Amino acid sequence: MYRNQRIAYELKKQIAKILQHNINDIRINKFCTVTDIVISKDFSYAKIFIILSYKEEKLKNKKNSFFYLNKTTEYIRYMLKKKIKLRKIPKIKFFLDSSFKEGKYISNILNNLKIQKK
Repeated sequence: MYRNQRIAYELKKQIAKILQHNINDIRINKFCTVTDIVISKDFSYAKIFIILSYKEEKLKNKKNSFFYLNKTTEYIRYMLKKKIKLRKIPKIKFFLDSSFKEGKYISNILNNLKIQKK
């Protein structure tokens, strides 16, 4: 388990750097935040959870952003192969991390319950 966490941390760090410095496609926002990575036990697949910028959220441009992000996965894997020494670089897929929105929603519900209780 510990090895899995170390590899996930390193992948997360390197993918964030690659998105910021090596992707020059104007359709992909360089300032999306990599929040979490879930790697399969055999290290063959990785789910990368990201948060898009506020601007992209407002423009409802999520589908396009994820479409183009997922189109660049082979290039990202190629760059990872150069930066990380692993026998096998996992196949990656990007997903929207909605945990902050869900947390805010639950927090608002709890705050409303406190107000109603008083």
